[in-house]
Amino acid sequence: MNNAGMKNAAGRIVARLLAIQIVSWGTMELLVVVFAPRLLLLDPSVVEGSAPLVLWGAFATAVVVVAATALVGRQVRPVLLELTVGASHVEPRDVHVLYDAPRRLVAIDLAGTFVIAAATLVTPLRPQTNDLYTQVELALLALTMASVAALPAYVTMRASVARVLELVPVAASREAIDLLGTRERRMSRLRRRLLAAVVAPVAFVALGASLLVHAHLRAFDTSSRQNDAAELAQGVLDVVDGDLRGTKAAIDASRAFGFAFDESRSAALFSATRTDDGQTVLTVPLTDGHAIARFETARLSPGTSVYLGLALVALAVAGMLGWRTGRAFADDVSLAEREIEATGVADVLRGGRIRGDARFQSVAALMSATDKLGGVFREFASAQQRAIDARAATERMRGLFLASMSHDLKAPLNAILGFAGLVARGELTDGQRESVAIIEQRGLELLYLVNTILDAARVEAGELTVSPERTRIGDIVMPAVLDARDLTAGMNVEIVGEIQPGAPQVIADPARLTQAVTAIILVAARFAERGHVLVRASMPASGDQLRIDVEVTGQGIAAADQEKIFDAFRHADRARRHGSLGLGPSLARSIVDLHGGAIDVETTEAGGTAFHVWVPSERGTSRS
Repeated sequence: MNNAGMKNAAGRIVARLLAIQIVSWGTMELLVVVFAPRLLLLDPSVVEGSAPLVLWGAFATAVVVVAATALVGRQVRPVLLELTVGASHVEPRDVHVLYDAPRRLVAIDLAGTFVIAAATLVTPLRPQTNDLYTQVELALLALTMASVAALPAYVTMRASVARVLELVPVAASREAIDLLGTRERRMSRLRRRLLAAVVAPVAFVALGASLLVHAHLRAFDTSSRQNDAAELAQGVLDVVDGDLRGTKAAIDASRAFGFAFDESRSAALFSATRTDDGQTVLTVPLTDGHAIARFETARLSPGTSVYLGLALVALAVAGMLGWRTGRAFADDVSLAEREIEATGVADVLRGGRIRGDARFQSVAALMSATDKLGGVFREFASAQQRAIDARAATERMRGLFLASMSHDLKAPLNAILGFAGLVARGELTDGQRESVAIIEQRGLELLYLVNTILDAARVEAGELTVSPERTRIGDIVMPAVLDARDLTAGMNVEIVGEIQPGAPQVIADPARLTQAVTAIILVAARFAERGHVLVRASMPASGDQLRIDVEVTGQGIAAADQEKIFDAFRHADRARRHGSLGLGPSLARSIVDLHGGAIDVETTEAGGTAFHVWVPSERGTSRS
């Protein structure tokens, strides 16, 4: 099931739980109605008289189910709302409430069924056709059927809730497990649940079997004693030729066998009724009047005792097997947990650490799945190792590339620039001198670009270093201005440098910091567009760092693009429009960062752009 499907399941879980209970308990009611007459050998009058009671019981059961679902649904509503919207955090206690929902529903439903069954024993609800013992048998049958229906209902509801619990974040699941206590306590809970899972069905079957045996024995005993009572009444109390001698002695002798007789001279039809105290009252018509026979019909026969003993033995055996099964399963789960926790990186990479030697198939499947997961990690580790090797090879190739670039590109460029300078010293026509000037200009630009690429690669590889020393700020700003003028010749951009009088020395690598300031000036020049760039070094009244301002007049750089110019190679359109924009500023920021300084950009009041390069000064060193 995908994530959207599980979220829909979370939203419909309460309705699903209600439907499961209605189906389960409705089936239970139907089974009682269909099988009770045959299983308990009920008289037709009892079946007919119990019809209104069945309807009342079904309605009361529905009310209990709906009330239980409403109560539990209200408790799980907060966590269901969080899971439906995909919340990243869920309270662990709310997870426990959702996890316990099926158990609580079954417990409430069974308790409600017990109350309803007990209520049917009360005279206002119990039909007149049902004596107390018959109604007790019906109630016990209903409870047995309800207990049997509770098992599939619990399993089905547990499966539905388990699908919803898959949406719980991993962190919340771990915290919820921790709330259960120590590992020994969790294993004890597991053993008890398996014990109940084994004993409960056996108890239901034993109760049902004992109930059926008692009902059949009681019906057989009642029928047999009823026939005996009818024959005794007709044989002893019926008058023969008007002779009543021996009647009283026969009645007294019958009491020793559990039969009490009264006679009446009025006429009556044959009938049999049962009282709440377990007696059957039998009316037998005679030649002259009728006889009333009373005898006990709720006796416990030896057969009932035997079946009750067998039921207790079955429960004891089931308890022993359930305890051993629960202990074995808990040991397997504990073994799997220990194996998984003990599995380290080396074990995962080696494979075969987790062995499927559990006695239960579900636990063995879990351990096998864990081993397969380890195989996935091994493949991932192998791919990662290949990536590491490839990266190392790339680093070696980059080192070779940097070495070859430094030699194969810079040497020819220096030769070209040197010969262009020699040619420029000779006698040249105006056209030739202009051509040589273009060669020198483009050569300088190309050399600057090559140096920028090489240094940027060194920054990425972590190989660029600086050697700070005390340096006058003028020895950094003015060379940078001159280099920028040479590189921007023909752009009609005026670059002006200013040094505040009395500016302190800076702690910097002169060559590298000059390179950084030059890169910033070139960025400003490309955005100046026929304006001018002002480079000014000053020391603020407060602070330990000297500031180099590079201001661009005119439109300048848009506020949204001011930080983007420092992202090398990420804005190809601007790089094509403004040369190597991005690589130079990125290198400049890296160099300044290595000095412990910073570069920031802001828009001036006139609408232009100002770069601020902060460099550590000797003022901060003297204070420290």
